[in-house]
Amino acid sequence: MKAIWLACCACGDYGLLQQEVEGRDVGAQVLRVGDLDGLVSMARAFPSRRGAAIIAASLFDTEDVRKTVVRLTAEGRVSRVVVLIETLDPSDIEGLFRAGATEVIAAHSLCGNGRAGEGTVDSDRRMTIEPDAFADRESGAPRATRGPRVDEYGKAEAEHGRRPRDPLAYDDTGGPVPYGDDVLAEEMGYVHGVNLTDELDEVEGFAGADEPCAVASLASVPQPGQPVMPAWAQRVTAAGETGTLSPASVSPVPAPSAPAPSADASIPSRRAPVVCAVSGSGGCGKSTIVATMAHAASLLGLRAAVLDLDLMFGNLYDLLGVDAPHDMAMLIEPSAAGALAEPDIVAASMRVAPGVTLWGPVAAPEKAELMARPVELLLDVLCRESDVVFVDTSVFWGDAVAAAVAASDRCLVVGDAAVSSATSASRVIELASRVGVPRTRMSAVFNRFGARGADEDVAMRFEIACALSSKIRIADGGQDLAALMAFGRADEAVGQASAFATSVREATREMLVELGCAVGPWSDMVADRATRTERPRIRLPWSREGDSR
Repeated sequence: MKAIWLACCACGDYGLLQQEVEGRDVGAQVLRVGDLDGLVSMARAFPSRRGAAIIAASLFDTEDVRKTVVRLTAEGRVSRVVVLIETLDPSDIEGLFRAGATEVIAAHSLCGNGRAGEGTVDSDRRMTIEPDAFADRESGAPRATRGPRVDEYGKAEAEHGRRPRDPLAYDDTGGPVPYGDDVLAEEMGYVHGVNLTDELDEVEGFAGADEPCAVASLASVPQPGQPVMPAWAQRVTAAGETGTLSPASVSPVPAPSAPAPSADASIPSRRAPVVCAVSGSGGCGKSTIVATMAHAASLLGLRAAVLDLDLMFGNLYDLLGVDAPHDMAMLIEPSAAGALAEPDIVAASMRVAPGVTLWGPVAAPEKAELMARPVELLLDVLCRESDVVFVDTSVFWGDAVAAAVAASDRCLVVGDAAVSSATSASRVIELASRVGVPRTRMSAVFNRFGARGADEDVAMRFEIACALSSKIRIADGGQDLAALMAFGRADEAVGQASAFATSVREATREMLVELGCAVGPWSDMVADRATRTERPRIRLPWSREGDSR
């Protein structure tokens, strides 16, 4: 069904907000709401994370807008919250992002006075806050302002039926919606000719009735009692309609000429989420984060598959303690048949620990350019056979990395206190967006937080540069972490009681819960690994029994 956006603005700003929505979600239906409380009330009518909201913040108190964003995101009724502000105040921007806003953008063309067609804000209509405006008040209590309320102007315009000459709404065919007796009131009952009092599933049926050529497949329409199709399924289904991939709802059937792996005998209906760690500069700690998060997932009772897609010079096997790495290039030849057999996948794997298995990189760096197809096939199998897939990437994106990032359900944009970290992270986010990853699936990960030169101000600058609603901070592990990773003891690093281990475990658990993984309680190994002492130690020659020293 088509997406529905709630636009909180004056009547005169509706056209601008509709353009912003069209730029993000082509064909979406837009409903204007005149006040923040009405926006929250209307959002509660949506199923979980089925709607989106866009707010013209210049009409309201900044603190009220921030609280509204918190309410919208906390209740989980909307998947995206876009806020348009007049003044690019860093403190306001940071507060909105912390509240959960997906995007905060400048909007210098907001009318602000409820009249359409004007490109500047009328200063005498701009709301002025009284000294007691920030005092605590009950929900819905009136604000003390000077000058007329913008919402009242919009309401009067709807009551008198005054219309701009140009239409503000268009139907699915691009023609203007006839107004007639259907006034664009503050509480609209129709959007683009669709009755919003009907159930959301009926909206899709109504739109399809006018378009006989648009036939929706059963796989793309949520059925009653069926869970909402996850993000990965929507991407695979869309690719299937073009013939690139088979639809996700249809169980993949191996080609007759290709050997069918035994793992395909019973294919689960749900695929494992893919978590990709990306960055624009090397040395920021992507591999360490991937290694420790994979062990943290195994401590939660999940089967974690790890892919090292730094195919040329990756060393994730070293951080995970693998003595004899296997060459993932052995998958190139079997992938030519269009499918990977189970023996080939097992031969290229490295079992690191209970619940953690690694693939990659290649032994000969010159073969990295041939790994795009094998990585796609391997990733498809791992999504069916494991509980979560972690992908470590390189700074240079080849076809294999781009395919993995495009298929990711969570993209971790990793950075640290380096001078170029924030700038390179911004460019990585733009590239990930171009390959099909929305910002709602990205998280800004600031690594080594608390180290020298990596204080709160530096972390906040990185997060503001990324402009992502999801933020993660990984504490600095210091020399202890460096020593453990040098000997491939990532399991001990995540099982300790240090600030680094705690931040990794908390971030991993929260992320996996958001991705829908059935995580269990922490394994007893978390406590055991923090206190165990069976690690062999060096016995110095003078430390003998009976020595008085």
